[in-house]
Amino acid sequence: MNESIHGEKTASEPQDRVAELIEQQTAISEVLRAIANSPHDLQPIFDAILDSATRLCRADVGSLRLSEESGLRLVAVRGDPLLVSQVWSSFPVLVEKGSLPRRLAASGLPSHIPDLTAVEGDRRDDFGITVVNAGFRTILAVPLLTDNEIVGIIGLGRKQVQPFTDKQISLFRDFAAQARAAALVHYLGVVQ
Repeated sequence: MNESIHGEKTASEPQDRVAELIEQQTAISEVLRAIANSPHDLQPIFDAILDSATRLCRADVGSLRLSEESGLRLVAVRGDPLLVSQVWSSFPVLVEKGSLPRRLAASGLPSHIPDLTAVEGDRRDDFGITVVNAGFRTILAVPLLTDNEIVGIIGLGRKQVQPFTDKQISLFRDFAAQARAAALVHYLGVVQ
């Protein structure tokens, strides 16, 4: 009996992989459609990127912040509507220099924190405390960089301690590259 269960599981693996690839291709199509339909408005593009990243990486919420002189401004949030309303009301629209998101962006590398409650001392500032108080436990953040300059940061969050897989981190880096390209368009003044 164990062999038939194992055989069924093995037979479904290729189907699962095909379904996953179709889901990823659909997400790419959605982002490209947003770009084609909104050449002069970046908000739908940021929203499509976050929608896809949040869904495919199985996150509860996704956020995108763009750099400005005084910090990182929240420009888009996606996920469960209740969580999104929590994020908009709980998290500061502008996070200042020295904050957790700013430090994560400044690292220049993807940052994966499997359990925010394990972050201690100076590493967990007011923003980190706000995130934990809002019920988030696991985060993944990727800085948006050009010529070693921070143009923004894109992040995902989960309400439970559930580390992101290597595959999800790699996929999220691809979404971050799309967000970086859109942010550059914004900063170069091509889109007003």
